[in-house]
Amino acid sequence: MNPQGSATAVDYLRAVRRRWRLVVLVVVVCAGTALGVSLSSEKQYDATVQLLLRGQEPIDALFDPGGSASSRDPERALNTEVQLIKIGPTANLVRRQLGLERTADELLDQVEVTTSSTSDIVELSVRDPDPVLAARIANALAEAYVQFRVDSARQRYREAADLAQQQLLALAPVERRTPQGRELQARRRDLQIAAGLQTGGAELVRRASVPDSAARPRPKLAAAIGIVLGLLLGVGAALVLSLIDRRLKDEHEVEEFFGLPVLAAIPRPARRAAAFDDPAQREAYGLLAANLRAAEIGDASSVIMITSPSPADGKTSVTIGVARAYARLGLSVVVIEADLRRPAFGRYTDVSFSAGVTGVLAGASLANELLSLDADTLLASDGDAGDAGALAILPAGVVPDNPQRTLSNPAMRRLIEVARTMADVVLIDSAPLGTVNDAAVLAPFVEGIALVARLNQTTKDAARRAIRTVGNLDAKALGVVVTDAGGGERHVYYASKTSRGATAVAGSARSRGG
Repeated sequence: MNPQGSATAVDYLRAVRRRWRLVVLVVVVCAGTALGVSLSSEKQYDATVQLLLRGQEPIDALFDPGGSASSRDPERALNTEVQLIKIGPTANLVRRQLGLERTADELLDQVEVTTSSTSDIVELSVRDPDPVLAARIANALAEAYVQFRVDSARQRYREAADLAQQQLLALAPVERRTPQGRELQARRRDLQIAAGLQTGGAELVRRASVPDSAARPRPKLAAAIGIVLGLLLGVGAALVLSLIDRRLKDEHEVEEFFGLPVLAAIPRPARRAAAFDDPAQREAYGLLAANLRAAEIGDASSVIMITSPSPADGKTSVTIGVARAYARLGLSVVVIEADLRRPAFGRYTDVSFSAGVTGVLAGASLANELLSLDADTLLASDGDAGDAGALAILPAGVVPDNPQRTLSNPAMRRLIEVARTMADVVLIDSAPLGTVNDAAVLAPFVEGIALVARLNQTTKDAARRAIRTVGNLDAKALGVVVTDAGGGERHVYYASKTSRGATAVAGSARSRGG
């Protein structure tokens, strides 16, 4: 048994597959929400202009050609010029030109400037709900920036020329005719000419056109992102739920957790089928009976205890079901209800005619208290438990105050030994050993123990306690019977005519409950 096995990637995939409906639901919700928000959002249009930015020639280059001009960082200079595009004065100028009511900051929030590491081309994009206005703003901003660069460059040269003019006027007429004076006059002329030739180092390469498609929202992209996000969230939720949910989910998990073979998987009966009348269940109990016969130890007459980790796992219905299957195989079966805490045989047949286990332990005759039943109908019959194919049950009787002490009575061993002589198989329905210790008292009297686990109900904690308890007992654990199995599988069964003469036609049964 290996209840402490670590989870593997296959286990995670199995956990996601079990909750695939949840994953699909989360994906649909996320994708639908993203698509809905995208479609309901206001459309935004991007208008883009392209500017060519060239470094301006510093004024100092006219005075000192070998000076600091070559030491300037081109990338830093370009970034500086890009930042100058989004300045308040330029935005205010555009606001006045276009008559915009928004503030300069609001206008600049609509602007995005991108550069390229391989060229001096700068793209200026403006996003606005009105595509025409977006193009107008983009072009106006670009033109205003180019003009700002031109005016800025020319202004610097004019200021330098004015400074040279002031220096020239400060010289005496005689000094102006000296080489120094003539050089100052030439420098002034050069600055005046350069001022007139300045372009500012910025050129509008491509004007913005009116965009014909919205940049935002993008429904397809939003839906794709929603699908990816939903898939991640759905898978995450499935894994988290798998860690939180302590219930055993499928036959493979049951087999791995218990470390025992699955003797049979009892499906839920079809919706319209009565208890034990579903053909899928009938075949499953037949398989269980065959597997138990193959796993039995000792003499031809064997005693098998059927128990479970927790209440409501279906141990009593399994006990009755496999007893009927044994009887159909032509074996005589005695079923003892040793669950003195919550006896349930009365749900299947009338047990009022027997003093039960407690009565036999008090001195009544086992042969007199056994109830012979018809294996098909579970109604009282005149058969004998010793006859081939006979089914007899011994109900619990009056519920005692201390069930464990009652079962510890030495008469319980004699009861089981007498039952062994009366039948081919003795089945003992015991209280859940993951809850109480009644089964431990009976373990020395049996050859094997069959555990019953109900899918989506039996918890790993209860199963772990049951495994630990069985490991401390002398009896051999034969395997696990899984109830509520099937998961929607379809089975086809062929049967002979029933005792009533009706033909049992091959049919498809979907597992639903039981």
